[in-house]
Amino acid sequence: MAMNVATVTSKGQVTLPVSIRKRLGIREGSRLVFLEDEEGVRVLTEEALEQMFIVFDRMRKDAKLTRKTLHDRVREARHRLWKERHAGRR
Repeated sequence: MAMNVATVTSKGQVTLPVSIRKRLGIREGSRLVFLEDEEGVRVLTEEALEQMFIVFDRMRKDAKLTRKTLHDRVREARHRLWKERHAGRR
């Protein structure tokens, strides 16, 4: 795993290191998506996220799941994971 450091300006702007821009194919005008969870923030290009959705949709169709069934299963899994992580906390 490589590590890079960037400084945040007073306007909240950050210059991405060249090595990251090259690896992710980020150019002027590229749109980035920030995914935040309890572990931190992940940065993806908008194109990479769209490709992930295409793959997930293809997998859903191959498994013969409707979008509603998939949504229900994801909601159930989130609820189960939340209970496992937070059981006994008060």
